[in-house]
Amino acid sequence: MLFPFGEDGWHKYLENKLTLGDGRKRTKMTMKDFFSYRLQQREKEGKTLLIEGRLLQQFIVDAYATLEEDRLRWIRNNQATLRAELCRGLCDALKSGDNDTSVVGRKIILSDSFTGGPQYMLQNYQDAMAVCSWAGPPDLFITFTWNPNWVEISDFLKFIPGQKTPVRPDIVARVFHIKFQQMLHDLIQKHLFGPVVASHSFSFIQIFVMSSPRTSRHI
Repeated sequence: MLFPFGEDGWHKYLENKLTLGDGRKRTKMTMKDFFSYRLQQREKEGKTLLIEGRLLQQFIVDAYATLEEDRLRWIRNNQATLRAELCRGLCDALKSGDNDTSVVGRKIILSDSFTGGPQYMLQNYQDAMAVCSWAGPPDLFITFTWNPNWVEISDFLKFIPGQKTPVRPDIVARVFHIKFQQMLHDLIQKHLFGPVVASHSFSFIQIFVMSSPRTSRHI
């Protein structure tokens, strides 16, 4: 139904002809690259997938679940490498008197590269505290949200008649990411609120420490 011409799905033998930003060439196409290619809107290609409304959303959810399952499988199969990062913490727990090791270790340890995991949150918290301890408390604490009525979203939806914002989360995500990066550029490079001494970003939450003292604000 979504691929009426019988297009192939992703498999690990798909060849990749693109070159990475650092000049290296990846020989095989990743699952993420494949789904990203499928979700792109092209003028001279069929738009069967993009006009399916809620079925498109289900496709995106299934793609996300597949990617997360693949990442979790890799983490599960590489525990020997990931446990080395927590070896010192385990030894410290034993030295402090926690002799019951059953409550210290875990069977599967998520790395800090897994978004939303406990190690990810702890790592970002420690990084943010390290920035504040070196540069002082933040002057700006910014959370960034999106607006369904952004003109960029409305203009792009006009390429396919009859579409609305709720059925195209891919467009919303792209416009949101572009505006988020532009905001960082304006604050860090163009010094919109003054020179930035230090900053830290996680999950679209950004903290800034400015060079001149001022009252902390939330935007």
